[in-house]
Parts: sequence; C-alpha cells; structure tokens
Amino acid sequence: MNKKISVRVLAEIAIFAALGFALDALQGGIFKGVFANGGSIGLAMVPVFIIAYRRGLLPGIACGLVLSFVQMLGGVYIISSASYSGAMKVLAPFAQILLDYVLGYTIVGIAGAFSGKYKNASNFNQKILWIVVGTVIGGLGKYACHVLAGGLFWLDPEIEFMGVNGGSWLYTFVYNGAYCIPNIIICTPVMILIAKVYPAFLEPKEQEKVDANVITDEPEEISEFKEAK
Repeated sequence: MNKKISVRVLAEIAIFAALGFALDALQGGIFKGVFANGGSIGLAMVPVFIIAYRRGLLPGIACGLVLSFVQMLGGVYIISSASYSGAMKVLAPFAQILLDYVLGYTIVGIAGAFSGKYKNASNFNQKILWIVVGTVIGGLGKYACHVLAGGLFWLDPEIEFMGVNGGSWLYTFVYNGAYCIPNIIICTPVMILIAKVYPAFLEPKEQEKVDANVITDEPEEISEFKEAK
C-alpha cells in the first residue's frame, strides 16, 4: 500500500512542480524589466502549496525542491568569486545559489507542516486559518531567503529601487518585498478559494477498493470474485 501511494505522490510532485515552473516562467516573462535583479508576481507558489496541504510536509518540500532545480535549468545568476579569497571563493557562490534558487521554492513547502491541522479542523473557518498560517509562513520563508541573499551578496551602492540606495540592507528588504509580499497576498486567497470550491483537491480520499487490492496485493478481478462469494 505504501509503495503504491508513494508512486502516486511522486507523480503528483512531478506534475505540480512542472505546473509551478510554467507559472514561474509565465510571470517572469510578464514582469521582465520591472524587477531588474530578478523577481516576479504571480501564482507559481500555488502548486507547491497544493501538494503541501494535499500530501503533507515532506512532499511539499520535495515539490518545492524539484521546482527549484527545474527553474535553475532555465539559467542562474551567480555572484563573482573574484572578491573572495580562500574557501569563500567556493562557499560564497554556493551559499548564494542555495538562498536564491534551491531554498527559494523549497521552503514554501513548509506549509505542509499545517496539513494535518487543516484536515482535522472542525469547521471551514478553522481550515481557512491554517491555510493562511501555512501560506504566509511559506511565503515569508521565501522572502527571507531572497532578503538574505540580497543583503549578503547583491548590495550595490550604484543602484536604487523605489528611492532606496542599493548599498543598504533596507534595499534588499524593499526590493524583495515588492514582489514577495504581493505573491503571498495573491496566493493565499487562491488557496482559500480552492479549499472552498473543491475541498477534495486538498483532502484526497483513496478509494477503499483500491486500498484493499493493494493491501492484499491481488488483482481487482480476484477481489471482486471473493466479494461476490
């Protein structure tokens, strides 16, 4: 049974990671030039949130991780190691890639930590609460990764954004907040809408017949024959 479900979950992770990549590419094209140093506004986090609430913490993180690596196939911006010496010549670019790309979407899957509380909620208002908590924490986690990457590796006093000089940590908070916060504001009501219109999408119920067949490891025809007898 566990093997059967694991295959199904892996397939879902792959499908939703691909959907997240498509949405990320779409919104990246729409906002190209708006955020000169990267960033866009849209629904790319929603597929990760769906898997997180549908399947739990580890599948949510796995979906975000797959999405992160697929996103990297489209190209990455890596800091120059020329200004570093010793071990930092390797560690600095590695840490920047980790924060900007690998953890960026992976940490969104942390919303899956609230999957159980969402499913066990006694009423819809409580379900909304746990959706809001999970999406906000997951979205803020992504925001924190980009803020750290910006403050540690991308500060540049020769640029500015919304009147804030690029040489200060305030710049990275403002710049990354300009797209990360709207993403949270957009994705949260979309998840609430999904929970309201199609709750089974976030709370899958496996068919009892399928589960029984997997447990006994018997073909469906044999199970039906036994039931008839």
